This record gives sequence, C-alpha cells and structure tokens, in this order.
Amino acid sequence: MNTTKLKISDLRDKFSNGQINLDPPYQRRPVWRTKQRELLLSSLFNGIPVPALIFHVRFDKKKKKDIYDVLDGKQRIETILHFIEKKILKDEGKLKVSFKNPNTNKLDILEYKDLQNKKINEVYSQLLEKFWGYEIPVIEYSGDLEDFFGNNVAAMEVFVRINSTGSPLKKNEIRHAKNSGHFFDLGLKLERKYKKLFHNKWKIVSKRDIDRYILHEFILELCTSIYEEKITNKREKLEYVINKGIFKTKELNFINKRFNEIINWIKSIFPNEEINTTRFKNKSDFYSLFNVLYSLLMDNYVSVDKKANIIAGNFLKSFSYRLNKLDVNVKPYNNNNNKIRDNDKSDIDYLISTKHSTDNIKQRTIRHNYILSLLKDGFFIKKKDKKRNFSTNVKNILWFEATQKTSKPKCPRPFNYKNCKNFLTYDDSQIDHNFPWAKGGPTKLHNAQLLCSVCNKSKGRK
Repeated sequence: MNTTKLKISDLRDKFSNGQINLDPPYQRRPVWRTKQRELLLSSLFNGIPVPALIFHVRFDKKKKKDIYDVLDGKQRIETILHFIEKKILKDEGKLKVSFKNPNTNKLDILEYKDLQNKKINEVYSQLLEKFWGYEIPVIEYSGDLEDFFGNNVAAMEVFVRINSTGSPLKKNEIRHAKNSGHFFDLGLKLERKYKKLFHNKWKIVSKRDIDRYILHEFILELCTSIYEEKITNKREKLEYVINKGIFKTKELNFINKRFNEIINWIKSIFPNEEINTTRFKNKSDFYSLFNVLYSLLMDNYVSVDKKANIIAGNFLKSFSYRLNKLDVNVKPYNNNNNKIRDNDKSDIDYLISTKHSTDNIKQRTIRHNYILSLLKDGFFIKKKDKKRNFSTNVKNILWFEATQKTSKPKCPRPFNYKNCKNFLTYDDSQIDHNFPWAKGGPTKLHNAQLLCSVCNKSKGRK
C-alpha cells in the first residue's frame, strides 16, 4: 500500500491519458446531486481538505501503462472532471462555484469557462492556478491486500467494505459489486433496453432507482421468476439464481425471449403508456401483473390479439380505479370492517397485500391469484389450441378437395406475395391456419387451408 498526493492537474492528465478507470465492474453509478458536487468544488477552491481517493493500481499489458481502478472517490473525481469539461455527466448541468469579489464585495457565481476568461481572471488571476495545484490525498495498492490472518482481500471486497461506511452501499449495490456472470449480464442488457420504458414512460422507477441498481435488481427478480417458473419469496431465489454461476445458453435465451414477450404483451394491453396512470406502475403490482401474464403465456394463452388486449387493458384500468377508490375510503384495511361489502372483500385482501411485506410469498400469492382470476374469468383472453400442427390426413383432405375442381390448383395468395409460386403441388403445399394459431385460431379442419411454401412462410401471424 502506498500513500501519496495527487494534484488536480495530474488527475486531469491521467484521465486524459486513459489511466483512470472510473467504472470497474463492481463500481456504483453516479449518485451525487448538484448540491453535493458544488460543495466539493467549494472545498477545493477554498483549500479545505477532502477525503483520500483510493485506487487499485494494475499494469495493462495491452495499453502498456498503469491503470488506476477507482475503489473510493468516484463521485469526487467525476465532479472535478465534469467541472473542467473533461467528462460530461448526463442529466447534470454546468457546475458553478461562488466567490466574494474583492473589488465589488458582491458574490460572483462562476463556471469553469468564466475562470478561463481573461477579464474575469484579472480579479481571480491566481484562483485557477491554485485549483490545478490542489493536492488530494491518495491511497494506492496493487495486487490483493491481505488481512491480519494472511487471507487475500480482493479489490471488489475492498470496495464493498470501504463503501459500507459513510454513504453506505445499499444491499442491491453490494449485490452488484459482488456478482457477475451471464445471468447478471442478461439483467444489465435488459435494463439498458427497457430503462427509458420503465423510467420515462411507465414511471415504475425513478432516476435514483436506476443509479442505485434498483431497476437492475427488479429486472433480475422478474428474470428469476421466469427461470423458476413461479413467483418467489422476497429475494431469496434471486440470491440463489445469481450464485448458481453457470447457465446454459439455452436457459438464458429462454429467459430473454419470455421477458421480451411479456413486456410486449404489457405494451399491447396499455398501448399509450396508460400503465403510468394505474396502480400497476407500483413495483409490487407490476411484479404480480408480469408473473400473471407469464403464467398465462406458459399456459398457451394468446398474447398478440390487439382487440382482446385493449379490452384487458380497460378491465385492468377499471380494476385499478376501483382499488384506488377503495384505498381512499376504507380505513383501516381490515376484513372485519362492517362497512365493507361482500364483493369488496377480495379487493381489500389485495390492498392489504400491497401495504406491508409486499415481496413475501404470501402477499405475492394473494395478488397473483386475484389478477389471474380476473383475466381468466374475463373470457377476453383466448387460449391457443394445444396442437399447432395439422395431421397428414388434413392435408390429404384439403388436397383432394382442391383437385376435384381443377388439375392445377392455385395458391390462394392471401397477401399477394410477389414470390408466390402461383400453383400448388402436393409436395410443396403446406397447411396453414386461416385464422392464425398464435391468435387463438384452432387446429381444426374448418380453419385449415393449403398454401405454397413461400406464402406460408411469409404469412406469419397475419
């Protein structure tokens, strides 16, 4: 371990040289707000001591130079770099510092570009020079640290321990720091894909939730329920699945495919982002809706029928309105309340499940079963036929009927595909669902037709 000091100008140069790694895999995202950043700048410009930066130094053979992985001080370094316009932080405006002008005795509020301005610098001529020369204490170590018993303490563990004091890491940030692997990376991939949807449109998470990895953890929880094929108790199974380590590509592809299908289904149910006006923007309610749709998907229910989905969306909006109204008027949440009508008691059970211990298996089961019964009993979501493929007998019947009229039966060309073969042959013709199987069309003779192979492959769900 080496203790030293680093001038702000040297910190700038090392970053410009690609030697400062602000984002090792265990590091947290930016969590400081503007006020915190400007307080730091005020301390630096006034010569007030700031806490030490802690680096893990390693030699990069490809780059042929030392790399400084940031263990502690990321927020401070990013603040300095953003102020001097070396690294722009998204969603952060220009940072400013306040000075009492010695000539006017008034407060000047200046940005970095102002300090570079020659006219302004007549008053603050030495200020920027002193800023570049400010020395920040630094602790560096290379390799793995050892505890008093000679056990190795890896960089990740050092990061977790350092950041568990002062502004402590949340449990989900510690989980992020300690884990990696394909399942974990799938969560990051899905988070990047749906971050704007969950934050900007559906309003399920806040910007702070994203910064604190709460969205990432929530997505991993949803992925865990897909992997386990059931709702789970709190985050116990999440820990188990993350620690599983090795995943087959087939397993990850299945989770990814199902996750995307359910999100697309929810988009179809709430086509204009109306989910943000319902109680399903709450994480506990959204978790339940997500898992209900997953169970329906796995039970062969149709997810792509637009009309049925709009009806389902209106039904869920009415359900949300009814519960919100009940939530306001009924207090306390008690099934023994004499004012509660019999047909409201199930609603009350649902409401109670969203008030306390919302992520335990008991409360999740109450919500799951209730939403599932609402959608199943509504009869607007159709179930697909268990059999997708027609038998050879059906093809023989259709071929016989077609050749009774003409020796050269034509392809119906349902959507006028340019490459259609026009005429059917027995070997090339394929059986198609007239009304698509994916939309609930039955695998029955009355819903079957013969198409040429080109038209059948091109038709899809149409």
